[in-house]
Amino acid sequence: MPTLTERSCDRIKPRQRKFEIACSGLRGFILRVLPSGKKAYYVRHVVGGRDKRTRIGSTTDITFANARRRALEILAEEVASSTLPQAPLRTVRPATVRQPAQQTAQQPAAPSTPRVRDFALRYFRDHVQQTLKSSTQLRYRAHLDKIVATFGELDLHKISRSAVELWHASLSTTPCAANGAARVLSNMFTKAIDWDILPATFLPPTRKLRLYPQRRRERFLTPLERERVEEAIERGTRLPQGTKGRISWKTAAIIRLLSLTGMRRSEVLDLTWPMVDRRHRAFRLPDSKTGQKIVPFGSPVLQLLDTIREHARPGCEYLFYTCTGHRLCDSSITRSWSVLRSSIGLEDVRLHDLRHSAASDALMSGVPLAVVGKILGHKNPSTTARYAHISDRVLSEAVETMSSAISRNASGRG
Repeated sequence: MPTLTERSCDRIKPRQRKFEIACSGLRGFILRVLPSGKKAYYVRHVVGGRDKRTRIGSTTDITFANARRRALEILAEEVASSTLPQAPLRTVRPATVRQPAQQTAQQPAAPSTPRVRDFALRYFRDHVQQTLKSSTQLRYRAHLDKIVATFGELDLHKISRSAVELWHASLSTTPCAANGAARVLSNMFTKAIDWDILPATFLPPTRKLRLYPQRRRERFLTPLERERVEEAIERGTRLPQGTKGRISWKTAAIIRLLSLTGMRRSEVLDLTWPMVDRRHRAFRLPDSKTGQKIVPFGSPVLQLLDTIREHARPGCEYLFYTCTGHRLCDSSITRSWSVLRSSIGLEDVRLHDLRHSAASDALMSGVPLAVVGKILGHKNPSTTARYAHISDRVLSEAVETMSSAISRNASGRG
């Protein structure tokens, strides 16, 4: 099952019979192709155990980016109005978990505690929907499906630690998803205690659960690699239109903006001119992954904004836009970056690594860790702490320089 993109939808050819292609990147998002060649976007629901398809619009009437965004909204609305436990987004086979015959003595049996199935619905309605974004809500929904499939009929306080460990082990084929589901289950117990459903003395069975190791990828561009990227951009922008390796001004500006600011791809593509505060040299984002955010920038970005303004279409609010004036699709810039990095032998560098590299360069220049976290918009200091080893390296070099200077002065060679 492929991930639908604007280009792939354009390239799909009609067949003798009507057919549909489901998107693996957004579960429920569908492209329907008719024998006549007409194409339309749909959203697939599961309501009351039956498939329901909602038409979003024809590919000639709505852009791919807007159709995908509308699909996400419809799925989120369906999640909000559905009864979570009774209508899972997908069928989850319950893990074989053997429950203990009796509650352990150390766990007080709280009277009138709800079943996991019922509490999952309240948790989703009162916590997930109130605090998380639509795309994250869908992820939580998938994790809750796994939890309800195994523990749904149990009272909340009767889930044992051994049962949680067996359940987590049964999901070992997808360690990231297993860890995500375990974290959601742990947070459910935290909320149950916060809401006085479980006593404050209750010991959650998820405590000390050993999560699967996940390799955190850290790739930083070296100064030489940055030069290669910039040379490739310069070379590509000078090529004639339609030539292989040609890079548009939009692609060049987006990559440079990502490199200079450390912003996320979605944040750059969401930028509109009202968000640009030239006086205070900052982007004022009304919404981002971590909520409202201010991204400061320097003189090179100010110069880049002048270049972008020269190409700007009158009346278009987005800095980077499609031919119809809508927001650029995330996949379009990812595709362009993939071609660019391959041309200069940096296949292992993701677009998001430009953000890591910006943090690395700042720390190597002596910017304090807390300040880098503020620039990148990290909500939790522990997120920035992953770069601590780079900060320590700067400190070590400073100490070495200081020690050498003291040594030279002490020996009379200074």
